[in-house]
Amino acid sequence: MKCHLNPFHQVAVATTIFMSVVACDRSSPPESGQPASPTKKLTSVTLQLNWVPEPEFGGMFAAVHDGIYADEGLEVEIRKGGAQVPCAQLVASGQVQFAVVSGEEVLTLRARGGAIVAVFATFQQNPTGFLLHASNPIDSLEALWTSASTIGIDPGLPFVQILNQKYGGKSLKLVPYSGALATFMASPEYVQQCFITAEPVECQLRGLATKVLPISDVFNPYGAVIATNETTIRDNRPMVEAFVRATREGWRRYLKSPEVYNPTIARMNPSMTIEAMNLAAKLEAPLIIPQSEGSLDGESSIGRMTLERWRITGEQLVQTGVMTAVGTVEDAFLKVDSAPH
Repeated sequence: MKCHLNPFHQVAVATTIFMSVVACDRSSPPESGQPASPTKKLTSVTLQLNWVPEPEFGGMFAAVHDGIYADEGLEVEIRKGGAQVPCAQLVASGQVQFAVVSGEEVLTLRARGGAIVAVFATFQQNPTGFLLHASNPIDSLEALWTSASTIGIDPGLPFVQILNQKYGGKSLKLVPYSGALATFMASPEYVQQCFITAEPVECQLRGLATKVLPISDVFNPYGAVIATNETTIRDNRPMVEAFVRATREGWRRYLKSPEVYNPTIARMNPSMTIEAMNLAAKLEAPLIIPQSEGSLDGESSIGRMTLERWRITGEQLVQTGVMTAVGTVEDAFLKVDSAPH
């Protein structure tokens, strides 16, 4: 993973570039309705990303590109993130209106008194997994965790404790996760944690056959969750609901035609090629579209959350010692209808 020594300076620069790029790209937005009136007063809001612009945020960029946020009366500034940007704290304190965080962060911060609330869950299935060479005979989490494999991983992640409790892992050798692929590429037996739409795509483009064991089999919190804070919801709930509706529509359009929007994202993140972005978009689609959703057309439940899923995540975090108590899970997320009131 990259470290940003001065992330907020980079954020300001990246935001300016993004808004300029979108202004150029919106000449012929696909599927867009009537553009917002140039005299219409828009409400300015900020969305803080937890990483650099990539397909995992594609729906938000599509919503800006096509003027969907503007049609809802919003002018959304998307800020580039990084390893040093404290997204959960920024949104909980009200320094930004919205931020991308993990499902675990919502519950753990609330357990410490933070007023953070989830409003949109991008990934319905946990996008984290273990990356293995295709030739590796290990084919399940149980087989991996009862082997003597060397795994590049952040040992503080909740699912490590869950796997330890479930399978033991006494013979494993856990080494620090560097975020790079050099060791993996050179060692056929080596295993490392991965983001399902990132490292596997890079390996594919390098011609290396791999496979992924998804963590969702044992730990499946919502991923790339967009959160706000309790004060924002109390003082301006219509704005929050408008933002969620536009984001959901942006994701519907992005997943249907990612190649339309990826050139804009690529200008914000030249380290990732458009080819890689197109591949990532295909890989992430089944993780974003709920299992029961049969089509990208029409009404969609993209981004929605259930109380049961939040309860299960909270219980697992308590069982692993990450939290001492779950708290009132009902207050941790907000349900938003598709149609405006």
